[in-house]
Amino acid sequence: MNVRRNVGWLVAALLFGALLLPFLVYYTGTMTLGPYSHGGPLGFYGDFLESLARLQWSAWSLLLGPAALVLVWRLAAGYAWGREA
Repeated sequence: MNVRRNVGWLVAALLFGALLLPFLVYYTGTMTLGPYSHGGPLGFYGDFLESLARLQWSAWSLLLGPAALVLVWRLAAGYAWGREA
């Protein structure tokens, strides 16, 4: 497996989980549950960062979930297809 490529995918997944996924969760929540009680999307993002600082599992699972999926996928691909994956 190409370590540099795998690290690139993991970094991209972490950036997605830190910068884009909270906003997607916010907009999905407002469409299905109604307005967020602590403000708009930046209020939600601030609460997300605060939850990360408080080591709450829900925020950390939102941050690390995409990276975990990429890691599992890359390991499965490497196992299934050998070194070229």
